[in-house]
Amino acid sequence: MKSKYSKIKIAALTLTFVCATTAMAGATTLRYGDKGKNVTAIQQQLIKYGYNAKDKNGVYGKETKWAVRLFQQDHGLAVDGIVGPATYNALMGTPRTTKAVLTSNAATKAVTTKSAFTSKDTKVRRISGQTINGTSIKLNNLKKSETATNIRGILAEADKYRGVPYVFGGTTPSGFDCSGYVRYVFAKHGVSLPRLADEQYNVGVSVSRANLKAGDLVFFETYEPGPSHSGIYIGNGQFISATSSRGVAVADLDTGYWGARYIGAKRVMQ
Repeated sequence: MKSKYSKIKIAALTLTFVCATTAMAGATTLRYGDKGKNVTAIQQQLIKYGYNAKDKNGVYGKETKWAVRLFQQDHGLAVDGIVGPATYNALMGTPRTTKAVLTSNAATKAVTTKSAFTSKDTKVRRISGQTINGTSIKLNNLKKSETATNIRGILAEADKYRGVPYVFGGTTPSGFDCSGYVRYVFAKHGVSLPRLADEQYNVGVSVSRANLKAGDLVFFETYEPGPSHSGIYIGNGQFISATSSRGVAVADLDTGYWGARYIGAKRVMQ
């Protein structure tokens, strides 16, 4: 009787432990859109280690997700922007005595602000949707011939980087992410764009699918709600962008993976 009771007790304790472990794992899984004290704790720890998790306190938004992805990349974790048990333990474990060393990609993101402009030493054209001290900037007042020349130059520049590998956070020809690629190509021709895809979506003039022209920016909804991938329309129903699967490559706008995720276009040059 005693032996049977002991077995029942051990089984009950084992079940309790399993349930507690499962609950703990669930409690430490946070993702885009979550809110609360656990998110605040994650944000504070990311900032402590030098990552720019500057969303509204307690809201797991785009900045927090980006910071988590950078942290995961720097620590050899699966890069998915979700704080699961492995990421939670790595981030919230014993605090380090020194600030985490950022990779060049993390540093790039950490110093990037919501400003859409380059340094004062760089001569750039401002585009519709950007502001300076609260004043809206109108589209470039360029002659049609100058605009056409610039668009041809942008398309040629974009094509030069076909095959360049995808690098999360990448902003140079050694490796691009989608918005880093678009920004780099346009900057080479004097047009300053914001750094992130959702920010790029907020500039320029909206263009319908039927009125797309080569050089327009095209946007897609991929891993999160809203514009999360950007590319450059090159005509004939095709666009070029930096993709995680093929690097910088041309794809069809209206079919397959991208056709189902297309959400709109913006024109930043008239």
